[in-house]
Amino acid sequence: MANGAPTNLTRVENATRNCNRRDALRGQPRAAAGQSLDEYPFACSAQGGGGSFVRSVPVGVQNYRGAVLSQFFQRSGVRSGDPFNVMFGP
Repeated sequence: MANGAPTNLTRVENATRNCNRRDALRGQPRAAAGQSLDEYPFACSAQGGGGSFVRSVPVGVQNYRGAVLSQFFQRSGVRSGDPFNVMFGP
């Protein structure tokens, strides 16, 4: 976000999410053992995909973040095509 990535995102269907993830990770070096590649904007958003900021994070952190996002979608009723805002903090 510090580099101008949007904070207002739109959720996409799983097939688009999978394409976005492939596009975001294309050309990236593999993550080291115990690490996973994480991207922003999220692959589950229309804004994700090629040009996303990608970095390596511990697998546990990646799994936690994915679970938090999934729970947010479920609890908030965010479906494909719905907008959602992203805020990072403690």
